[in-house]
Amino acid sequence: MRRFVSVLSIVSALGLLAAPLSAQTTAGRAPAPTYDAVFDVQGESYIGGATFSVDKAGKVSGTMKLTSPAAVDAKLNGTVTNGVWKFAYEFTMDNQGQACGGTVSGTAKVTADMGEAAGDVNISGTCSPDALVGTFKFTKKK
Repeated sequence: MRRFVSVLSIVSALGLLAAPLSAQTTAGRAPAPTYDAVFDVQGESYIGGATFSVDKAGKVSGTMKLTSPAAVDAKLNGTVTNGVWKFAYEFTMDNQGQACGGTVSGTAKVTADMGEAAGDVNISGTCSPDALVGTFKFTKKK
């Protein structure tokens, strides 16, 4: 029992020391900007929001959640090189209780100020028997 209490005390102390360190590393990082998102796919507009950031190496990270006319969730990825974002990310969709998923791939132009990203998408997966094409636009919220 004494050994268990000693180990527990050490683990607790390490946890207390680590908390300020993790706060310092995340406190210096700005939150990812938020965007209005619109996807136009075969005559239907899907709207919602996204976070989207690009690190110094051009790596993209973020999330997207479309809310109308169906719920679509995705974790954004890809790389921006010379103002062009290339991506292929998975998504899930719930359309009035019917769940499906797939992959969105494509390219987009990203403005130098990161105020907008817009381009073409190819969508494949279980949501449609045929591959779909469309366009999208992320516009930074003010």
